[in-house]
Amino acid sequence: MTTPILAARNVDKSFGPVAALRKAGVALQAGRVTAIVGENGAGKSTLAKILAGILQPDRGEVLLNNKPVTFRRRADAIAAGIGFVPQSLSFISTLTLAENHLIGRPGLLADRAKAARELATASAELGVDLPCHIPLERLSLPQRQLGEIASAVASGARILLLDEPTSSLGPLEIERLIASIRRLAGTGTAIGLVTHRITEVLAGADFVAVLRGGVPVSDGPTSGLDADAIARLMVGTAIPEQIKLQPPAGIVRLSAENISVTVDNVRYLENVTFNVGAGEIVGIAGVASNSQTILAETLAGLRKPDFGRVLVDGNDVTASPPRARRHGVAHIPDDRKTGIVPHLTVAENASLFRLRDAGFTRFGMRNRRAEAEHALKVAERTDVRPRDPAFPAMALSGGNQQKLLVGRELDGRPAVIIAHGPSQGLDINASAEIRRCLSQAAAAGAGVLVISADLDEILSMCHRVFVLSLGRIVDSFDLGFGPPDMVRFGRAIGGTQSRAA
Repeated sequence: MTTPILAARNVDKSFGPVAALRKAGVALQAGRVTAIVGENGAGKSTLAKILAGILQPDRGEVLLNNKPVTFRRRADAIAAGIGFVPQSLSFISTLTLAENHLIGRPGLLADRAKAARELATASAELGVDLPCHIPLERLSLPQRQLGEIASAVASGARILLLDEPTSSLGPLEIERLIASIRRLAGTGTAIGLVTHRITEVLAGADFVAVLRGGVPVSDGPTSGLDADAIARLMVGTAIPEQIKLQPPAGIVRLSAENISVTVDNVRYLENVTFNVGAGEIVGIAGVASNSQTILAETLAGLRKPDFGRVLVDGNDVTASPPRARRHGVAHIPDDRKTGIVPHLTVAENASLFRLRDAGFTRFGMRNRRAEAEHALKVAERTDVRPRDPAFPAMALSGGNQQKLLVGRELDGRPAVIIAHGPSQGLDINASAEIRRCLSQAAAAGAGVLVISADLDEILSMCHRVFVLSLGRIVDSFDLGFGPPDMVRFGRAIGGTQSRAA
């Protein structure tokens, strides 16, 4: 076997009493894609961060070109040619790609033209064309994802670690990103792909290292493995069955009436109208775009539309988060960083909207015991690990942060649930559990809206589906009568475009 360019061997890493990694390891080779897979909390992101110099191992060693090396800070790994793109994108959204690329560069003058040339060269290696002089907030999520990868390549990375790069992308964007990653590997770059999506492993990886509970269980070529074999290695069980849909009750709970939204002179939503009934799960499908995020925020009362209104059980909750909460609106945002407060504990995050409820205060003071007991119930419901109310939210894996967020929002029998990518970043079992929780909420009478670029998520859960393209509803499908016309459905999805200036 070719000598790995970067490897970790017998690595242990603990966070307090929680052992994240035990004798874990992985080897990355030039020109190859190595997938690092496992359930949420399996330690795969921790292992990648150790390779990237973000974390230091408690025991074990990291080898660069077969020689032990110590990265005491991220800058040491960058100097060694190791790029890292985190799951939660790190670039500043109000700056352009070129401006973000210049951050941290030595010198007093910012050479935007040179930055743009470097990014253009890196983009060509990825096989994409990226706008370098437009603020990132106006770009689609796939463009922002590829922009961070291009910046790492343009900075001279010959080893690239990608932490769940497709967690918020739909099938078309995933296919294009995997093609870009394969193309980059073809130039000689060693790539470590942290993922929980088995289809990506089979489509894009040459080798696969599987972690379970922080312990390595398999390491070898992808050839010869199928989806079920990888699933069993990851979780010890077969892939869970799809949810069985129950018929809706027929009472309207959520109404979007002619919603139009403009941001910075760009029209993101145009006369969007639909209803969600009690007991019904309705999907909004389409390529991942800013329009989906703006729709979710508008329905949750967080954004004021130019025209139209949002009704919950006939009550107008337009542009009023307190009114929306008061009438039972739960909101699971696409970016968990906007829903979880990282410096607070699991208990404090789980009780964030319960502090005025009876039992959560005593003599005008917060009842910490009640918060802890409540947090344990939330953690039990959505399998948050570790089940420690005092554990800092920032120390949870991304998947466990997502489960904490979903568990909190589904608590208390909400009337309406607006779930934007509810299972993104989650492994097989966790995704199935979240979908089961949403189905249970619908069965209890909630109106559930699932906004997702993941077609499997949409098709496995929803009674009806609307396709959102360039801010407009362009088609709809009733899944109560069986699977949709996939030719028509594919054309509707495939014809959508991500909105960017």
